Amino acid sequence: MDSAQLERLREPPLAAALGEWGIELPPPTEQASWIEARGADYHDLFLRPETGPLVQSLWTQGRYEGDATVRVRKLAEVAGMEFQRSAARGAAVDHLGSLLLLWSATDGHAQAVADEIAAAHLEWGLAGMARIESTGGFYGAVAAAAADLVRAILAASPLTR
Repeated sequence: MDSAQLERLREPPLAAALGEWGIELPPPTEQASWIEARGADYHDLFLRPETGPLVQSLWTQGRYEGDATVRVRKLAEVAGMEFQRSAARGAAVDHLGSLLLLWSATDGHAQAVADEIAAAHLEWGLAGMARIESTGGFYGAVAAAAADLVRAILAASPLTR
């Protein structure tokens, strides 16, 4: 997170949504130290080898570019979409954030693809988000909101009910 991203989060619609989810942003006077601390948190929660990034192939097969990656690329192709890695900040195609972006782009547009993403590519992420949620703080609140979203997607999908 940097100053520009934090300022975007302070924009009224985003700030209101974050507040509803219990995600607190720092006052402007504490912004620099907050950003630095969140960088350390991010490293510890999302990048350390013992916990690993929220990438489906890592969680389900113990390696990058596994079966999930191949299937997600095919689903994007079926939906007539070119998966934009830049939209997910260069994350792996089967990173939870990338999967949620692809689901949101296909829900209501290529519903069969959205339903398969829900059925085969989201539930695994709940365990990682629960671990992050248990740490509390900013990322804990973000993980709780993301887990709520995944659970709502799973509950609404005809392939997961």
